[in-house]
Amino acid sequence: MVVAGTTLRGGLLYVGTGMPDAAGVGNEPALIDLTLAVDLRNPDWPGESMDYWPSYADISPRARGAYVSWLAGGRANPNAYIGYVFLYFYGLERRLLTEIHDLDDADGEFATLVGEVRRLLRIYRGNRSFRGYAEGLLDAVALLDPTVRHDRAAPPVPEWSQELPVELKIGLAQLAVDGRPIPADWALSWYGHHPDAHLRTPAVRCPDEFLELFTKRYRAKFGDGMLVKPNKPRLSVGYYAASSGFHGHVTLENTKLPDVGKLTGPITKLRDIVEDVTSDLDAYSRYLGRNPDGAGSPAAIALLPEGVTHKPSPETEAVWSWAAQSIGSDGRGVTSAQELISRWPAKTGKLAKADAVAVAQLLEHRGLGIEPDVRFGGNTPTPTSSVVLFRRADPPVSAPSAEYAAALAIINLGMLVAAADGTVSEPERRALRELAIDDLELSEDERLRLDAHAALVLTKPPTPAVLRRRLESLPTSRKAAVGRLLTTIAAADGQVTPDEIRTLERLFTTLGLDPGEVYGTLHAAATSTDELTSTRIPGAQRTGRTIPAPSKSPAGPSTLALDPERLARTRAESVRVAAELAEIFADDEPAPPPPPPSDAVVGGLDSAHTLLFHRLVEQDAWSRAEFDALAAEIGLLPDGAVEILNDAAYDRTDEPLCEGSDPIEINQDIVKDMLG
Repeated sequence: MVVAGTTLRGGLLYVGTGMPDAAGVGNEPALIDLTLAVDLRNPDWPGESMDYWPSYADISPRARGAYVSWLAGGRANPNAYIGYVFLYFYGLERRLLTEIHDLDDADGEFATLVGEVRRLLRIYRGNRSFRGYAEGLLDAVALLDPTVRHDRAAPPVPEWSQELPVELKIGLAQLAVDGRPIPADWALSWYGHHPDAHLRTPAVRCPDEFLELFTKRYRAKFGDGMLVKPNKPRLSVGYYAASSGFHGHVTLENTKLPDVGKLTGPITKLRDIVEDVTSDLDAYSRYLGRNPDGAGSPAAIALLPEGVTHKPSPETEAVWSWAAQSIGSDGRGVTSAQELISRWPAKTGKLAKADAVAVAQLLEHRGLGIEPDVRFGGNTPTPTSSVVLFRRADPPVSAPSAEYAAALAIINLGMLVAAADGTVSEPERRALRELAIDDLELSEDERLRLDAHAALVLTKPPTPAVLRRRLESLPTSRKAAVGRLLTTIAAADGQVTPDEIRTLERLFTTLGLDPGEVYGTLHAAATSTDELTSTRIPGAQRTGRTIPAPSKSPAGPSTLALDPERLARTRAESVRVAAELAEIFADDEPAPPPPPPSDAVVGGLDSAHTLLFHRLVEQDAWSRAEFDALAAEIGLLPDGAVEILNDAAYDRTDEPLCEGSDPIEINQDIVKDMLG
């Protein structure tokens, strides 16, 4: 085509006269009227004579000269005045939005036109106005493209979104029409783009881990994916045209596709999974927030939920390797806690309780366990203590059950009594295991842990003094039952030595019970029903009343032999009592702070951090010392508390609650929003 003696190649132009615009109320701005003057000798390259919404018929001859020259030059000069690019773009816009349906080769020309818009966008995307219109047009006309979308990766999840992108809407609609399940990445993209949904910090800070864990949870709940039925509204998209020939807003509709994105039910279902995954990644995310280069470290891997792919650091691999090598052929191994501490990144040279929890969680990633485990009532390992490493069973248990607590009480009590004579014999171990483990409904993992705990107790049996301190706090009404439990444990192997009897007498005294009742209690399980004669244990001080002598047995005159059948009949009561006494072996932890009133709970915060929030907002600023003391009073770590409070604030207001380091200033402007 030739315009003013200049050959224009490439087509995609409207040429002629008297063509109405898209709205039908004026002339088409993109139409090149060959009857109009074109000044090629003095073109207006900078576009000084151009209006904001140019029309070929209305621009000056000099502007037409510059426009025609730009077209002839391949429509690619990056320095061209953007108004000339827009004038050409108007024609592409009209063709795509109003005429493409009526063409014989609609698919072929659609691809050509879209390709041309993308080419222009690559060259002129530096102009914000043009970029906005070009991207908007591509999004709008995507609705007309029948290409299958759901066989490709879903649109990436943004940090925030006001509307679902067209490509996402189309893919979801195609899945619904075809009756196919929604893949996990498309489901997450749907949730992440939804204006009523919000992905919190862990999802943004740890996108790969979040997607992996979300995918596993999503598939566990929905299999191959959710099935969504097509709804009645048809898929449509709005576009504000660049050309004045449209006179503003344009709406495109695809009558074959439903607007599935408007459904709220699937978002509600997805929200439950998203919140669960977010909560499980919260501790890991906060750690990376404080330690941006800490991914793969022992502390970081320990905080990752089970099943998330990770790349451990050499330090992490070293901990795992050492632990595995410390376990013997019986599935357990006793080692020094110092060996563990030396391999853990503890700044003080010892483990805090949080470190002890992290160690246990890190070992779980390789199917290993540790005793003591603070999550199961154990003490935090110290440099001078021992630990027992063991192989776990599947599925692993992460919290003590009532049965486990009862068995733990029996083992601790039993080891104290059994070790009274200086040794714990193999028959005593077997009998104690039978009473503590075999008679209770425990999982295989709990049994392995209790075996490991028993091995740990053997390294340093509990002293009577420790037990006495705890027994003294028991209610009087429960002390008699404890006495019966102690004697049952002592007799678990079928005999009771003098040293064990002396230990029982001392414990009876601690309980406020008559120590002379030890023999009477043991007598209930004696092998002989004959009247027993009075006797005194050799070397034992007389305490209380005269007791019947035991029958002679191979164990010797000072050993009381017992009837296994009668002993078995007492075990049910023993287990019940042990369950009631389980708490006497729990760590002496301070009670958690009382939760604030339910109507004052701050979204995204647990009760402790909510309490800290309400205390902090009582004044505008706190010195660092005051803040640290307040956090400690509630049982929180100061730096971690600041991060948690600010994360909650950002989630609701995009502003931090706590600002500065000393003093720490409280942003009172956002308090109402956080409460709302």
